[in-house]
Amino acid sequence: MEARANKKQIGHLMLLSKFLHIKLQIKAIKKPNKKEINAVFAFLFSFFMNSSLSNSGSFISSSMLCYIKSFKKISILIFCVELANDNHSFKNYDTKEFFNFFFIKLVLIELLLLVIFPILLLIVISLFFLIYAETFEEIHFGKREVGLLVIGSVSTMFFDLPIFLYSNYFLAINVGGALIPIILSFYFIKENALSFWKVLAGIVMVGIVTYMVTFVTDVGVVSYFPFYFLPSLMAILLSFLFFFRNPKTCVFAYTISTLGVIIGGDFSHLPELFEFPFMGSMGGAGIYDMVYLAGLISFCASFPFIRKKRLSRAERNIRKIEREAYYAGKIAGIGGDYRHIIRKLTGRDVEEIKKRRLISEINRPLMRFYASPLKRIVAFLIDSTIVFPVSVMLLLIFHMELYIFLSIFLLIQIFYFTCLEFYFGSTIGKAILDIEVRNVANEKADFMTIFTRNIIRILEFFAMFYLVSVLLIVATPKRQRIGDIIADSIVVEVK
Repeated sequence: MEARANKKQIGHLMLLSKFLHIKLQIKAIKKPNKKEINAVFAFLFSFFMNSSLSNSGSFISSSMLCYIKSFKKISILIFCVELANDNHSFKNYDTKEFFNFFFIKLVLIELLLLVIFPILLLIVISLFFLIYAETFEEIHFGKREVGLLVIGSVSTMFFDLPIFLYSNYFLAINVGGALIPIILSFYFIKENALSFWKVLAGIVMVGIVTYMVTFVTDVGVVSYFPFYFLPSLMAILLSFLFFFRNPKTCVFAYTISTLGVIIGGDFSHLPELFEFPFMGSMGGAGIYDMVYLAGLISFCASFPFIRKKRLSRAERNIRKIEREAYYAGKIAGIGGDYRHIIRKLTGRDVEEIKKRRLISEINRPLMRFYASPLKRIVAFLIDSTIVFPVSVMLLLIFHMELYIFLSIFLLIQIFYFTCLEFYFGSTIGKAILDIEVRNVANEKADFMTIFTRNIIRILEFFAMFYLVSVLLIVATPKRQRIGDIIADSIVVEVK
């Protein structure tokens, strides 16, 4: 039925109903009295406060006639409302005051929590790394891992990896919002030798808390403020209980938060989700998902309270020079201390070389060991001729949209490069041209290095279709693209 309310009012109502998870349907038009008008807005205000600050419990259908006052006209809309709770206390709220309070203050708070808050956490963890790099390295959370968590997750948050597809049921895992945090969590368990029983106990406790504060709606598994902070709080408390102020506290908190939330919030609700046809993705909100945020919150909140190491700028510079000289010596087959290696490679003492030119001078004699830009481009084109037909075949079989085809192509590409480079050191294209992927110490690259350098391919693809990466390979001392710089990997000649 046609409504006489203005368009702005209707837009506000639809936004409000979607925010409160209320189903509204226009039924009729009626002129209300003042008591009815106040009751409507008191109901909506009460529902908002309840649904935003607590779990609504089971979804119970009930009907209620709601009267919505127009700002400029006396006519109103009557709606049929489905709500979770049917007991609400009504008080006398002014209409304009309510909308001012809700749309200006509460929506801004929600915007701050949902949009700005994750970005602030990423900035905080990056600052922590810049200031306390030595502490991060001690817990195996170095440049590669920080780059994967920040740059890798942000650049892949719109990509879902299908893990289950049958009839009207589709389940995927978001690359940036869940897959990367899960891989990092298992990496931290292995590298920091975290006790299996402590990890298991932490995951179980966090999983139980997560299950209690999440529930299934028609839009998936959700949790409301402030209860979605409870899993992270539990993880922090357990971490300090097990490790006190040991630096491992942070990675332990991150690990049990991430794994506990995805188990308690996603896997435990799968039976409910699959009661009806379902399409969804674990960690589907990317860096705004609870799986991703729980780990970040736990790490950032626990880090200020642990014992930390910090070197002076001079000490960091010396350590950097030593490290670069050691890596160069491994490639060139030169042993000894860093001064001897630099003298052998450059013919000069370290004091005679400007600091900003030191890395370039050390690697200049090694350029013949690194794969040339032309070889890397040709190898990539050969590998693309293998991956692209597979993607086209899937496009023709499943009649996918263009953006889905692009996503599948990039994911297959990542899978192809990661698997072959990890197991064999080279892809088919690289093997044909006698080049190989290794870490910066010219040793076999581990899984985290290979995974990181290839997951960044999504960012590089959208950075002018690898043009930025090609320019970096030409310009950088070690002929590294973006993924190589973040992952500390190099591509070298094997003959």
